[in-house]
Amino acid sequence: MEAILELERYKELVGENFIANIYQTAQSLKGLHICHFNTTAQGGGVAEILKVLVPLMEELGIQHTWGVVPLDPASNYFTAHLVDMLQGGEPGEIAEKDQRHFLNKLSEVARQIKTTNADLYIIHDFQLVPLAELVPYLRPAIWVCHVDTAHPNPNAERYIRQFLAPYAFSVFNSQASVFKEPPLEKAHVITLGIDPFREKNEYISLEEGMQLLSHCGIDTARPLISQISRFDRWKNPWQVIDIYRIVKQQIPGVQVALVGAMEAADDIKAKEILADLQHYVQGDPDVHLLYDPTLIKHAEVNAFQRYSSVILQRSTREGFGLTVTEAMWKNQPVVGTSATGLQVQIIDGYNGYIADDTQTGAERTIKLLQDRALWKKLGQQAHAHVQQHFLFPMMIRSYLDILARGIWRSPTGEHQAVRVF
Repeated sequence: MEAILELERYKELVGENFIANIYQTAQSLKGLHICHFNTTAQGGGVAEILKVLVPLMEELGIQHTWGVVPLDPASNYFTAHLVDMLQGGEPGEIAEKDQRHFLNKLSEVARQIKTTNADLYIIHDFQLVPLAELVPYLRPAIWVCHVDTAHPNPNAERYIRQFLAPYAFSVFNSQASVFKEPPLEKAHVITLGIDPFREKNEYISLEEGMQLLSHCGIDTARPLISQISRFDRWKNPWQVIDIYRIVKQQIPGVQVALVGAMEAADDIKAKEILADLQHYVQGDPDVHLLYDPTLIKHAEVNAFQRYSSVILQRSTREGFGLTVTEAMWKNQPVVGTSATGLQVQIIDGYNGYIADDTQTGAERTIKLLQDRALWKKLGQQAHAHVQQHFLFPMMIRSYLDILARGIWRSPTGEHQAVRVF
């Protein structure tokens, strides 16, 4: 297989043998057509992954189609409640009328879809899990769950399980998120990773970084605590503010930024969370709530992750947490929590900290602000950990293995897929 520049530049990071293995696996899948479906083309981890994955797979000779299935506001509210039950284990049941309305709406979208030939279909996340059943020609199919389902409400898990029969298997972001009941042979874990050569992750100088932060209203002469995440209740932005307030008692000049561009169409509750935070900060000028997608672009995210004094990630639930991976790659020891995806990445006291309660989180933050030699050491170890485990080639190899398993499990013959416009 002809060498691909996109992959070749990873050799110095992961080694020639690793890249050679990717070429070899891709060669056996060359000529296949894979079709992906998710609910939004902008914002969120799935869209971020597919924007890098799809063109690279095309270069490897594996045809890829990416379909976006938009949801109406009522459906977005339904799925927002569903994810609260899946991630948070919130008590209660899924109302039959709400489920029926959602499935009717999803069926309407499915009937408008044009068909084309494909060999394997990959359906992303809980919103679209019914799609393989509603559209019978989407076979063989794989369902990928990107949210934290380590402690789901049993009723929400039951809702998901009723749609899993048509899928060859399900894929989760971590072993802890795999549904506990059998059949376990139909569950796999995919390794996620970041692309260090994208604008969001490539090196920018201190001077350029400071200019970008200043443009966002940050006083670059003072310490800055940041959390880069969507405005989502499970990201726990209120605790970021609480930690900042404790830190400010000892370090009066500190400021805090909550950075999360509102661009994901299915993130229906973000405006409500933002409004609540605006009330919660009580007009404190040292609290920066940054959400405008025309201001917060990849370069700005890069600057916050790279040149903040300390990075927090206070998630109470997290499927994986690619923003943490990005920050760690930029030599940042993240003060995180024991949320599922964060435990996969952060080794407490070695490349960051795991601290669930507010007081301990504040103490770890103060420690990193005051001991910059420690901050630098843990940050270097965070960078090395990402290089060893969570770069894009690791995800590519894991993804190709998933494709090979999906094709191996599939019946022979032609299959139909869909394209959403």
